[in-house]
Amino acid sequence: MTKPDAYKVSSVDIPEVVSQRKSIQSVEIGARVLLSLLKTDPGGSFLRDVASHSGLSRSQAHRYLLAFVNAGMVEQDAYSGRYSLGTLAVRLGLAAIATLDPVRIATRHLEGLLNELQTTGLLSVWGDYGPTVIRWIDGGIPLFTSMHVGSTLPLQGSSTGSLFLTHCPPAQTRERIERERAKGIIVKDADLSKEIQSVRKLGYARTYGSVVPGLAAVSVPVFDSQNRLVATMSVLARSHDKTYFSEAKIARIMEAARLASEAIGWPGST
Repeated sequence: MTKPDAYKVSSVDIPEVVSQRKSIQSVEIGARVLLSLLKTDPGGSFLRDVASHSGLSRSQAHRYLLAFVNAGMVEQDAYSGRYSLGTLAVRLGLAAIATLDPVRIATRHLEGLLNELQTTGLLSVWGDYGPTVIRWIDGGIPLFTSMHVGSTLPLQGSSTGSLFLTHCPPAQTRERIERERAKGIIVKDADLSKEIQSVRKLGYARTYGSVVPGLAAVSVPVFDSQNRLVATMSVLARSHDKTYFSEAKIARIMEAARLASEAIGWPGST
């Protein structure tokens, strides 16, 4: 009696492999069905809307919806026939939110960006004394500065500060501005308003040596699920290198912040 070859793939195995591939594809299609329910009105989606948004026929969409209803992922209103996310989907969403760490997520995206751009950058959040550096990540370009983790950045004149001025309520930032002005950092309110308008229009802020001589920076916002600013990502370069921050590079920096925001749960700009 010959020993079976443990590494031989018979023709019987092939349909199983194909079946596994189909099952994975089914999960991906199912995800499209669930995502279509996120595009719905508060009252839910009709079958035709789910089919249209997920790229399925009505009969295909109905089979997936029925399976999700049975699993508790989807609910159907008995009177209108509309579908909406069910209790299991809510529980999964809350569990995912509970495990989110915005700083860790933003740091991971910033590290990847800086590795790609081969430069240095920092991550800042709002602290007791205003914008505070909580991550300093050295990259491929050596930059000499006294700035470090724990340093606070001015609201007036720094690219990081401009983002907090733009996306935080005045009640949060006004006292800090007054403290800065008492220490001699004074930017006219009209100029601050122009900077805020620029940041809203462009989606980022930039400086050339105004905070640390010799250093230029582009800073971008990271938002949470409620569209609140939770952190800022800054990419640094030598200020004499006027061509470093090209349009393509700034677009890549903004993309990294967008991906970090989406990973935290940001629904996107409205």
